[in-house]
Amino acid sequence: MLAEKTLRKGGVVFGARFDEEWQVVIDSAETIEEVMPFLGSKYVQARTEDAFRKAEGFLKQGRHVLFSGTPCQIAGLHHFLRKEYDNLITVDFVCHGVPSPLVWRRYLKAVTQNVHRINEIHFRNKKDGWKRFCLDLKYDRDNQVVEVSSFHGVNHFMRAFLSDMILRPSCHDCKAKEGRSMSDITIADFWGVNIEMPEMDDDKGTSLLIVNTEKGKEYIDWERMKWKETELETVRKYNAGLSASTIPHHRRDLFFKRLKSTESITALIDDMLRPTFISRMRIKLGKIRHGILANLKAKKRTGGGDKTKEYLNTSQELPDTLLSADRLYVSDISFRNKEKGWKEYMMTIKLKEQE
Repeated sequence: MLAEKTLRKGGVVFGARFDEEWQVVIDSAETIEEVMPFLGSKYVQARTEDAFRKAEGFLKQGRHVLFSGTPCQIAGLHHFLRKEYDNLITVDFVCHGVPSPLVWRRYLKAVTQNVHRINEIHFRNKKDGWKRFCLDLKYDRDNQVVEVSSFHGVNHFMRAFLSDMILRPSCHDCKAKEGRSMSDITIADFWGVNIEMPEMDDDKGTSLLIVNTEKGKEYIDWERMKWKETELETVRKYNAGLSASTIPHHRRDLFFKRLKSTESITALIDDMLRPTFISRMRIKLGKIRHGILANLKAKKRTGGGDKTKEYLNTSQELPDTLLSADRLYVSDISFRNKEKGWKEYMMTIKLKEQE
């Protein structure tokens, strides 16, 4: 919509597209066909190359310019120009941080071996819904078109990205948060829309639009959108990226140190993201506790019996003699119950009911 308006004015649109190596670069467009490659999320750092200089040239010619990019790129553009232009509209987004181009290059090489040509890449295919988006690759191999889709919670690159292990170092101390990029408009996902405005949630993605300047407000064709207004503090609750820099993964430095010598980047990602023993135990205990409490809440008291029970198998049905979950507490945990022998030890949890 913003791009269409700029083009109707005879202007130029700047955005991020893939290059011939499937890395990301900021480029300009003067037709709607040239704008199309800018669409869609691209979770890789984009090279600006000569985009700032080209934008300045168009602005000095009096042409309208719409420039979109990360907050730091928009801040960089303003510092480069060193003056205000009435014919410039800048758009950034709430940024989680940008992944390393090197990691993306290594990952892409690993998953496209023996591929003749990559045709399409979509970082955020929402065919299964907004919250279960997938990374899609479409390529030619053995005279066939192959399409591979992987859920973001399983895909190696997305797991590394969302765990904050492969972001650029500057992203962990971002200087362009809280409106300091000087953009006219900020866009983002409206996380929490299902809570704050459930009528606007279609599970295909609800956009958040933050108007930072009067010029930005006037540039938006409001009548073309279905929209509702909310307070900034309301959306801030669900989107920490508005104000806070991302905390790096505790193994980030080790990951990049090992990346130089590793042969398999997917194996390295698996190794670096494998939970510690303590973390695995916490997760397991949490699941066990959740399962026990969920079962107990569904039970009715049928009377008496020993109020202390020991369970060697959590899939075992819980007896009716136990009372409501809110009266239970864990009285003992054994990680190596050897009742059935040393080689078949089990984890046991003893629950006791408060008197």
